[in-house]
Amino acid sequence: MKNGLEVILAPVPDSPVVSTWLWYRVGSRNEYPGTTGAAHWLEHMLFKGSKHFSAGDIDRAIIGVGGNLNAFTDTDFTTYLTLVPKERAKIPLEIEADRLVGATIPEEELDKERNVVLSEREMNENYPEFKMEEELFALSYRVHPYRWSTLGYEHDIRNMNSERLREFYRKFYGPRNATLVVSGGFDPALMKKTISTLFGSIENPVSPPDVHIEEPHQRSARETTLHGPGSTPMVKIGWHAPAIADKRTPACLLIDLYLGGECPLYTPGYAWMRSREHPSSRLYQALVDERIAVNAGSEFHSMIQPGLFAVSAKAAPGVNVDRVEKALLTEVEKLAKNGIPSAALKELKRTLLVNATTVWSGTPMIAFRYGYFRSLGGVELERTLLQRALGLNERELSRVAAELFGRGRNLVRYIPEER
Repeated sequence: MKNGLEVILAPVPDSPVVSTWLWYRVGSRNEYPGTTGAAHWLEHMLFKGSKHFSAGDIDRAIIGVGGNLNAFTDTDFTTYLTLVPKERAKIPLEIEADRLVGATIPEEELDKERNVVLSEREMNENYPEFKMEEELFALSYRVHPYRWSTLGYEHDIRNMNSERLREFYRKFYGPRNATLVVSGGFDPALMKKTISTLFGSIENPVSPPDVHIEEPHQRSARETTLHGPGSTPMVKIGWHAPAIADKRTPACLLIDLYLGGECPLYTPGYAWMRSREHPSSRLYQALVDERIAVNAGSEFHSMIQPGLFAVSAKAAPGVNVDRVEKALLTEVEKLAKNGIPSAALKELKRTLLVNATTVWSGTPMIAFRYGYFRSLGGVELERTLLQRALGLNERELSRVAAELFGRGRNLVRYIPEER
């Protein structure tokens, strides 16, 4: 649109519902020390009041017509989503247009939400897996904002004030930094007219700067050990990995599928929701089948800037953490040295193609698909990655694996405390 807002319409003629997603190209990587957690907290505050919707009105408007709504913040984006009967498609559009630049961020609601955000962080800290993930990124990144989680640091949450949050909102929320995706049962011409009427007059000239911070090359291995409640020792190891648009990323997708059994871009559900139970995967066979671990998997964190490739496992009863660590590293080193067997590579490509064909079914996931890839680089990015992955040969894959796992590794152990 003339004001810079990108709009993607994906009509599904037979669908009885309409799914609306408004994506903002802002996440925790856009924060800086002292403002960590701002993107996530701001997501909460956009439900707390805007020009024409007071706190609670948004939930009542959507739920009242039999719809549902949600929002989430990641490292590279924030998105707001709704699903309503197609006859009510205008309601979520009115909401998103109103809070695009019109959120009020009231002081009294900010103080209430502080406790909610703190509670969310405290709840996550009850899980050793969260602590290990947070520690792995803090260990792996020394200067890049990927080093903190989207929840932010506790002291920043406690010290956040309304003016700092409003400044963050004014800087990153506007039509030039957003993509609206609508899928479902609607008439495209009528929908285009409705969107033009609701969003066309919204102006905000701000074009947020991109993040140009680069993480220095890691020269040596790093490791740390965490202690806490629990009964199961765990290990998580990460290596710096290519950005999502990098030419090596397709190989990393296949490596992830081989080691852990899932490809993050084509996992049923949202991309970061992974089951980690894949008996046919290499790590499962090497660690779980051999009773070294009760589960084992991998995860390629594919992000706008260079991310991480991680492997992890929970020790089986009676197995110490050193043995689990050795078993994980042995499998990774085998892959880096020998590559993936041709028969296995052929099967991986078949699995990848099947997942890419089936995962995006349903009105909400159609909208998610377009907005997600647009936020990470462009709607054509998905097709490019898939085509390149399907065209890789064994030698190309081996070269990327050797490079990936030849870098300095970052290792986190979790040792349960005795009670």
